[in-house]
Amino acid sequence: MKKILLSKANFYFFVFLTGCCLLFSSAQVSHAQSRLALLVGNAAYKNGPLRNPVNDINAMSSALKSAGFEVMILKNADRSQIGKAIDEFGRKLAKKDVGLFYFSGHGLQVKGRNYLVPIGMKVQGEADVQYEAIDAGRVLAKMEDAGNRMNIVILDACRNNPFKRSFRSGQNGLAQMDAPTGSFIAFATAPGTVALDGKGSNSPYVSHMVKNMGKKNLTIEKFFKTVRIGVIKDTSRKQTPWESSSLVGDFYFSGKSAGAAQTQSQPASVQSNKPPQQTQSAPAPAPRPAAKPKQSQDEQMMDMLLN
Repeated sequence: MKKILLSKANFYFFVFLTGCCLLFSSAQVSHAQSRLALLVGNAAYKNGPLRNPVNDINAMSSALKSAGFEVMILKNADRSQIGKAIDEFGRKLAKKDVGLFYFSGHGLQVKGRNYLVPIGMKVQGEADVQYEAIDAGRVLAKMEDAGNRMNIVILDACRNNPFKRSFRSGQNGLAQMDAPTGSFIAFATAPGTVALDGKGSNSPYVSHMVKNMGKKNLTIEKFFKTVRIGVIKDTSRKQTPWESSSLVGDFYFSGKSAGAAQTQSQPASVQSNKPPQQTQSAPAPAPRPAAKPKQSQDEQMMDMLLN
């Protein structure tokens, strides 16, 4: 009788322990998927209207949601609307692990600083840009102030400058930006060059990002390398995507630890030339003891669960 009671007690303890492990595992997964994205797509410009930015953020939204991101979307927004969205994004990001900002539309550089062009922007010269456009550095500053683990900025904003005739410098594209520690900046094309809006429903850059975002176990560096190869091919080398990284961990849109940055690993931007280490097979399990004669039904149930 005592033996039967002890077996039942062990059985219920095993069930309780299994439940606790499942709850703990679920909590870890939930924490790992703490991701937030702000997507801004501007197409309805009076000067230099674009075809694809709204389509681009719709496509990116679906892909990022599948990758575990909570997504904020802004379409055809003016300067005030974009500013408010960036502020809200910064506040929410403080409670997240990974932040991502994506802008599709016109972008320009003035004196080495990059600006995102809102709808309704009116300028008579370069001096007006800092008051009428959105400084890309403001986005980085908000993300850095949030204190989260990792931030990603993607700028598909290097189309032709619609205000070029009013500018003295006549510089094309965006200027190079250095990524703060723990961040990754991706440009649709190399500094000082122009990105294409695309002949299809999306820009070439977005087409390849969406195509590859569901592929498992690609680090963010390998992901954008794959995107770059595709864009170069599709544009006949007219457009070469470019990145700046100061990551101190690995990030995956899908697959390995896809929900959070692994901050204790080696810097992800540094590639090792050492051959991969061979994995050792797990030690062979110890031989199972011979079955005891005349087991009770409870003991047989425990053997089935544990073995």
